[in-house]
Amino acid sequence: MNGKSHRIFLSALLLATVVAVSSSHAQQAGNDAALVAPRQTAKPAVETTVIEKPAPFDITGIVAQAFKMKKPLRLISPLAPAKEGNGHDTVSWDPDKPEKPKGIILFGIQW
Repeated sequence: MNGKSHRIFLSALLLATVVAVSSSHAQQAGNDAALVAPRQTAKPAVETTVIEKPAPFDITGIVAQAFKMKKPLRLISPLAPAKEGNGHDTVSWDPDKPEKPKGIILFGIQW
């Protein structure tokens, strides 16, 4: 091959390469358009509900009640308001004589 035919061959090869690359880019652009992810819309707010599991046991008695109160001296005050309780829940009753108290519950566990 002489110099002139060599240039024509290289020019044709370069032109074919450019055409092939540009056509592959055009095909990829068309294929990529189908792969575009859809836009996400705002998700509706989900209401959450907390379900509290009941304790397997209950701690009762004068000591437990004193720890739960803001003013524990009201437990022994005769002038305490009625909302503080009447004391019947901290008294142990005799099963044979329900009207007679048997003792005071200082610390108790119920399950």
